[in-house]
Amino acid sequence: MRLILIQPEMFENDEECFFEIQNLINSIPSIEENYDLVCLPERWIKMNPKLEKNIQEERGSHYQFIKKMAKKYHINILSGGIWENRENSDKNYVTCYYFNKDGQEIGRQDKIHLYRYEKFFFESGNTLNLFNLNGNLFSILICFDIVFETPHLAVKNGAEFLISPTLIREEGLENWGVYLRAKSLENRVPIAACNPYGILKDRTFPGNSKIISFVKGFYSPSKLKVLEAPLNKHAILFDNIDLKFPNKLRKKRFKEAINLEKIKLKKYN
Repeated sequence: MRLILIQPEMFENDEECFFEIQNLINSIPSIEENYDLVCLPERWIKMNPKLEKNIQEERGSHYQFIKKMAKKYHINILSGGIWENRENSDKNYVTCYYFNKDGQEIGRQDKIHLYRYEKFFFESGNTLNLFNLNGNLFSILICFDIVFETPHLAVKNGAEFLISPTLIREEGLENWGVYLRAKSLENRVPIAACNPYGILKDRTFPGNSKIISFVKGFYSPSKLKVLEAPLNKHAILFDNIDLKFPNKLRKKRFKEAINLEKIKLKKYN
């Protein structure tokens, strides 16, 4: 799986952010021939201090821009997080769209686990999707969705790699790295996590996007291969991820799992 993560700088207005994304994509040599999937972070547009003013109409201007990029550069692309209000609904969602090389919408993944303030503005998604790319299945886990049981649910149902558009600030960077490695090892699955660079609401977001995969030949213990984008600058991170080897690791690991229903719990006072 030939993958690219776009780590953009967030600017003051939409047009500057659009220009930043297009410039980064345009800088990738032979992108159509050399790569299978491009991913953006959860947030790549600056926030208005009044959060409700950041909500787009369903398939609004942010959606249309990414759709245009997919068609123009003939690439499969994930939109990162888009804040939108659904037509004929009073509910808002954080959602990531998946476009194919013709700019056609394949589907979208709503954020399931909302983080802190998000619960006041958004509705949780209730469906975890599996998407097909070149015969391989993947799931989109938006930021906080990488926590809890969501990664295991995706992998248990056939996902061969996980993509996580994120919005991780400086203070959470170390914990985020631990989570990604742990979930990758726990499920024997490659994970790509894309984080932006810039300042939102007086908080610093340092980038440091990651692609985590497995070194071939290391069965027990498994050995992670971790690629990281630089801190505090816009960047592009890419890798050609081997899916066959972790598929073997995962099959073997899941056979070792014990059925939890057979385990009795006993509490001592």
